[in-house]
Amino acid sequence: MSDAPGRFIDHLTGWRRRLARETLLTEQAKRTEERLMRIERRLEEAIAYFAVRSNRLVDSQSVYLGDNTAVTFLENGIRILVDTRSIDIGIHLLTLGRWETAYTALFSRLVQPGHKVLDIGANHGVYALLASQIVGPTGRVDAFEPNPRLARLVDLSLRLNGFSPWARLHAVGASERTGTARLVLNDNFSGGAAVALSGSAERASPGVECRLVALDEMFADPSYRPDVIKMDVEGHEGQALRGMRRMLERSPDVRIMMEFVPEMMARSGAPAAEVAAMFGGLGLHPWMIGEDGTLTAIGWDTLLAEASGIQNIVVARVAPN
Repeated sequence: MSDAPGRFIDHLTGWRRRLARETLLTEQAKRTEERLMRIERRLEEAIAYFAVRSNRLVDSQSVYLGDNTAVTFLENGIRILVDTRSIDIGIHLLTLGRWETAYTALFSRLVQPGHKVLDIGANHGVYALLASQIVGPTGRVDAFEPNPRLARLVDLSLRLNGFSPWARLHAVGASERTGTARLVLNDNFSGGAAVALSGSAERASPGVECRLVALDEMFADPSYRPDVIKMDVEGHEGQALRGMRRMLERSPDVRIMMEFVPEMMARSGAPAAEVAAMFGGLGLHPWMIGEDGTLTAIGWDTLLAEASGIQNIVVARVAPN
């Protein structure tokens, strides 16, 4: 009897085995290719990540210009002038090229091209510079810094980066009304300057006389509506808010990044409860800013009850983006 059927079955079985091996090898090759592509993408991302940072170190450097002034670069390449006596903010800018990383990242997400931005309490101008880069020529940035020394540095930094056509530094502080006040300061701790109330013992502390303005007077044009406000004025927030109430009323989409420190607000004559009531009356609600820049909704009553030390918040009428 012929064994042809058996040979055919053997041949067919062998063919199936070869096909299975080839299919397995093809699938393995495909998975290997996918892994290599993922590795390639990660390498490209890593190279880009380290290139930006290494180039800043290799191609850029902090240069001392004299008169306690140096020029350095932020991580994104923006040039910034720094008071070399500042061991709280200035030292971070000179050695790391950044300040308040989580908060500046959140700020950069809130600001969009074409926005109108206010930086109240600009200090060295980090936020004003970031905003100026983002909003571009179709936007507008107004920075306020009553410390004449820092105001000069911020003004020069804006000009140095080519932002002056749409960004301006005002060497004044924001308050309830136009006038003058004593700005208590320490050049070594540039972030702690504060306006001393008339008649307070702090007026005898080292400092300078500064000008104050009410933003409702400065921005009287009803068409002006800020999109983002960053405010860091060491407890003077309530006074500043009293002077910008009309502007906030006509700005439905405004988002405000600020410190909420009841102890400091109380010393400035506008307690935290008043600040909360003012915001609440304008339909503005608070979100807590986490250390990683995430936002958590919180009520004003809860914030007032829990606030201890420095709390960083975003205030808006709807959930910030």
